[in-house]
Amino acid sequence: MTTRDDDELEARIRRAYREREPVPFRDELKARVLREATSAEGKPSPRTATRGRNRLMSSAALWVAGVAVALLCVVVAWPKTPLESITTTQTSRQSVRSQGPTQTVVHGFGLAYAPIEVSNVRVGTLPGEPADSCVLAELRNTSNQTLYEPDVMGVLWFTPRGGGDENWLTFVNAPAEGLKPGQTVTWGFHPSGPHAGSSQALSEIPHLRFFYSRSASAESANLVWRQAPVGVEDIQVLPVAGGPGATWQSADVYATLVNRASRTVDLADERAVIWFSQGASDTFFDPSAVRFLFHVTPELPGVSWPSALKPGERVRVEFRVLSTKGTDFFSRVCHVVLLDAPLVPQN
Repeated sequence: MTTRDDDELEARIRRAYREREPVPFRDELKARVLREATSAEGKPSPRTATRGRNRLMSSAALWVAGVAVALLCVVVAWPKTPLESITTTQTSRQSVRSQGPTQTVVHGFGLAYAPIEVSNVRVGTLPGEPADSCVLAELRNTSNQTLYEPDVMGVLWFTPRGGGDENWLTFVNAPAEGLKPGQTVTWGFHPSGPHAGSSQALSEIPHLRFFYSRSASAESANLVWRQAPVGVEDIQVLPVAGGPGATWQSADVYATLVNRASRTVDLADERAVIWFSQGASDTFFDPSAVRFLFHVTPELPGVSWPSALKPGERVRVEFRVLSTKGTDFFSRVCHVVLLDAPLVPQN
């Protein structure tokens, strides 16, 4: 490259620098960069070509420093997501500027199957419960380690008897005494629905799958629960007067949903994960969390809200959670997150 080429390139960089948008960085940093640039330009050089390169590098350094600080300001100001991010690799379309795989960041939760084989899931009756109001299943530990209750979490869902997709779902716990390697036990519990009319009898087909109570990476996840483009604000928890009985308690969870997408969101396609934790940053994977799953459609008598949210639209929703008397909803932090359905295995 000749001295003339150097001068023309320097002139173009200086012109681009003069026509740039102002860069928001501190005055003292700007003054220090300018002092260093001036000092570098003032140093003698034995060769004219070298002096031209020094002037070029001084101008380029000033321009690059401004761009770097501007990028730093953008990164610091970018809102942080409260959820974990799972990065998956997808093959991009071939073009002049895009070749090979690209990284896509999916905000959500990765779940890995726990080594619990579930069989003979059925509706039945447990002692002291109404007829056909319980779910029974055979659980077998297929690993070489004992699986304790905090290690895993179950997801129970129902499908209509005539066929169709998941119609109701909830979290369930594993046996409190744990499962030894190779051990098989009959596990039963009383879920809150779906019921046949006003009776306590369960009317649909139950399904059950257990996952580890820890987040899985994109490489090891068997299922990814993707975050919906719906923000959740102003969460409130209020006790329900009277309660459902001597051994149970319930509370109403209120939240405001905000559609942050550029498209209409159908709330029937979303699911709400609600959990109560001891720490503000705990996810529902935390062993001490009290977890719930809901459809984002009204279920309580007299409660209603729109089925779809337009971009930027807000709506107030209400869910009723149910747990044993020993659960203290009000000393814990309540979290509500909306995820895209389905949340259950499709195989």
